[in-house]
Amino acid sequence: MKLPLFFCIVLLSALTVKGQDNFVEPNLKFDFVSRHLWRGMRNNTSPAIQPTIELNIKKFYTGFWASYSLGTENVQEIDVFVGYRYKNIDIAIYDYYNPIDTIGWESDFWVFRNSKTRHTLDAIVTVSRTEKFPFDLLLSTMFYGYDRDEISNKNLYSTYFELQYQILNSNSGNLLVHLGGTPFKSYYAKRAAIVNTGITMKKDIKLSSNFSIPTKASLIFNPYSNQIFLLAAFTIG
Repeated sequence: MKLPLFFCIVLLSALTVKGQDNFVEPNLKFDFVSRHLWRGMRNNTSPAIQPTIELNIKKFYTGFWASYSLGTENVQEIDVFVGYRYKNIDIAIYDYYNPIDTIGWESDFWVFRNSKTRHTLDAIVTVSRTEKFPFDLLLSTMFYGYDRDEISNKNLYSTYFELQYQILNSNSGNLLVHLGGTPFKSYYAKRAAIVNTGITMKKDIKLSSNFSIPTKASLIFNPYSNQIFLLAAFTIG
């Protein structure tokens, strides 16, 4: 069975489950970003809307995430994910898919042969900070699909690591710094390199006593590509 189709069936099956204690918890949100930045790299040059549909089933979760440019870029993104949360550890697999949908979809969503697919599978482990360990850690490795060497066409197994630390937590907002990189030649760089450093300010803007909008701004610098970005974003949901 094709992998995204399997996830779709899981989602549809979960929607039909009715039980006690909120066995299935749905979540819908929309992020609006000044541009699509990911792991120190720019994926488009225009503002984008990024919807998320997620279903939480006890410690498991699954869903869809997408990024659609509001400008003229023709490469968009649709991701399917499934994961498991245990205490402060999160283990997930993401299926990244980048259709060129504004110039005509070529129906390659169902192509999964490793040498031809536009899908990329990424295994991600996230460790959230605790009182005793004040860092957020992320480690991911792309293990199948479009992450291939241009000459040999073999998988690169692109690996990314990131360390994040919260330096301020107050009523005025949260301030965090992060550092990310790759340990060898990969999708992120042609050698081992730091590719993502930055500082992020997060703040909930209250519109009423019962409603607020989470916002954030990030100053991001990629030492490898020598690029700097200022990202603004807010979330509804």
